[in-house]
Amino acid sequence: MLVGLLAALVTGLSKTAVPGAGLLAVPLFATIASGRLIAGITLPVLIVADLFAVTWYHRHARWDQIRPIVPWVALGYAAGVAFFVVVGSRTRPVELVIGGAVLVMVALQVWRMRRRRRRAPRPLGRRDQAIYGSAGGFTTFVANASGPIVNTYFVSLGLDRRELVGTSAWFYFAVNVSKVPVYVAIAALATGGPFFTGQSLVFDAAVAPAVVVGALVGRAVLHRMPERVFVVLVLALSAAGAVRLLLG
Repeated sequence: MLVGLLAALVTGLSKTAVPGAGLLAVPLFATIASGRLIAGITLPVLIVADLFAVTWYHRHARWDQIRPIVPWVALGYAAGVAFFVVVGSRTRPVELVIGGAVLVMVALQVWRMRRRRRRAPRPLGRRDQAIYGSAGGFTTFVANASGPIVNTYFVSLGLDRRELVGTSAWFYFAVNVSKVPVYVAIAALATGGPFFTGQSLVFDAAVAPAVVVGALVGRAVLHRMPERVFVVLVLALSAAGAVRLLLG
């Protein structure tokens, strides 16, 4: 339970102050669940956190920057659906893909931190939109860990911190809510077992207060938090959790 509370706390914080922190939640939840249940136990916690971010920062969303990547996100999303259908009840391929995705996201986040600088907003090319959108769609559907991909896309457009939080809040809220019926449909129409169980939903309800605490803390310290030190720690722990998933 303590691990789940920590994962929920970090999730709430990531939605309102430190986007990179959300990576840590996936390997933490992977110590509690296995296979597709990792995605299922993580998703309700993410949606609760999304509600706070959308409520507080919806006015800062840049819809004009979301629309160009929607078709590509849908393509990656469809690839994620195909992946879960193909692997069926096998948990090891799911854990390998989630672990690999988290490690890639950690590497991308480190790269983004090393080259970060203020830029004037600029339109990205269709190739950039295709790469960021499809990769983000796949990793968010399979591993709930696409933050560094999508955030890198938004940062490249020159969004400030509030715009980044508001835009990503609406993006993830829409994507995460849409996963619920798709996860249920995959479980009903294909082999592999459910994404959600009564036990997992009770667990999510029990850790939800920690999401609220994390979101409130994040909102209070949005402009005062020493982000770099915190994110470095999160990335190190996330990488360790991903390696654990890969090694089994």
